[in-house]
Amino acid sequence: MTYILVLDQIVIMKGMSKIVLLVAAAVSGIFVLILGNNPLGGGDAVNTQDNNYNNQPVVSNRDRNTDVYPQSIDDNLPETGLNYIPTQQLGDQLIKYRYYALSYSSQHQNAEWVAYELRGARLDLAYRKERKNFKSDPNIRTEASSLDYANSGYDRGHLVPAHDMDFSEQAIEESFYMTNVSPQVPDFNRGIWKRLEERVRTWAKKEQRLYIVTGPLLRSNVDAANRINGNGPTIPRGFYKIVLDYEGPQKKAIAFMFKNKEIQQPLENFVTTIDRVEAYTDLDFFPDLTEEEQAILEATTNPEAWGFK
Repeated sequence: MTYILVLDQIVIMKGMSKIVLLVAAAVSGIFVLILGNNPLGGGDAVNTQDNNYNNQPVVSNRDRNTDVYPQSIDDNLPETGLNYIPTQQLGDQLIKYRYYALSYSSQHQNAEWVAYELRGARLDLAYRKERKNFKSDPNIRTEASSLDYANSGYDRGHLVPAHDMDFSEQAIEESFYMTNVSPQVPDFNRGIWKRLEERVRTWAKKEQRLYIVTGPLLRSNVDAANRINGNGPTIPRGFYKIVLDYEGPQKKAIAFMFKNKEIQQPLENFVTTIDRVEAYTDLDFFPDLTEEEQAILEATTNPEAWGFK
């Protein structure tokens, strides 16, 4: 059971007796003892390792004056001791669902990244029997509405693909939250983006486990960004996807970056370095990698290691 204490306003009238103030302070102290010190987190990132989030997402408002980030998502992500959570730049909320996490920008009404582990063994499971409808996350008040996309000319593009989450009912439900949606040009969403998602699933079946980070390329100046239907989510300039294989004899990674438009070219034409994606986004995707690992994984590309010729 979760208890939330909300104190909207405390007004102290002139002339209030000291006794009343002491009683109020005592009551406040009792609430602290019952609910715990600062139960809502005070704007700092939540220590996600101490939370039970099997059913409800954990949401934390980011304190921009700190560099505090959770060190891991949960048991569905790599247990290597490394920090696989990217940093936050435009995002003001870190949202942790059961099977993926994301950094959400209230101003853009977009996630700046989503992160999750893709297990090949789960891809053979199929719980989804019918088409799901997109829905709002009840914990997020600033997300876009599905109606924002009506007659906009843009698809509600999944960041975490629905087919990657077909292994359980909860995972499927989470993938259809509007926080996991970004405006995509239809021919992009149904074309090269879909082809990349299918290729990644093929890799996951071969490599067993992959770690994925995906997101839109958002403008740092939100006022300069176009929006769908005037006041809906901002329209990304493009999208990126980073895939890390951390279980093989040697870690290997590959990154892709696209413009948000119809593309009729091979996937390998859009392979890039993680460093280049970081330059576009001002994010650090793998904060705990050593300099040697960064030089290998982030500064170079090796498409041949992923089956490209």
